[in-house]
Amino acid sequence: MDRTLPSPVRWSTFLWSLAITAGIIETSLAVAPGPAEGAAAPWLALSVRGLLYTFSALLVVWFARGHRWSRVTLVVLMTGVGLASVLVSMGLGVLSGPGVFVGLGYEGQGAALGLRGVHTLVYVAAVVVATVMAFLPASGRYFAAGEVEEGAFAPGSAGRSNAERAADHASNGRILLTTG
Repeated sequence: MDRTLPSPVRWSTFLWSLAITAGIIETSLAVAPGPAEGAAAPWLALSVRGLLYTFSALLVVWFARGHRWSRVTLVVLMTGVGLASVLVSMGLGVLSGPGVFVGLGYEGQGAALGLRGVHTLVYVAAVVVATVMAFLPASGRYFAAGEVEEGAFAPGSAGRSNAERAADHASNGRILLTTG
């Protein structure tokens, strides 16, 4: 009772993962100069970001498995909160005079500034395209069919075989699709 990911869901999964990776790289670039210059590492901020990245990665896994709620949660958090914060920061930087990169908290020049600019463009593009792909008709059909497999995260499914879960799907009137 296996079904494959439709192309838009596959691409959206990849792009959400790319956006999370861009965030991890951005965090590394932001923190690296501090300890190199003798400053203490911001452990609390790093811990919070680590938890956010971990939760985001789990959301992407649940998204790929077909959990409807994860699609909405990813859009609210990554597109709503994440993208909005980037765009607001850029706008405030432009309005206050110093510019887009200063608004994003990027200081310095040369390669480091260019790399951080590329990070921002990758993040914005990945989030926008992932959001669109997550709501294309093929994606909608995939999520309407339900979860691929209700594994360890489903209440009451621990210790049950795939055949038992498949029988539950069949008895609940769910149809598992094979799409390309």
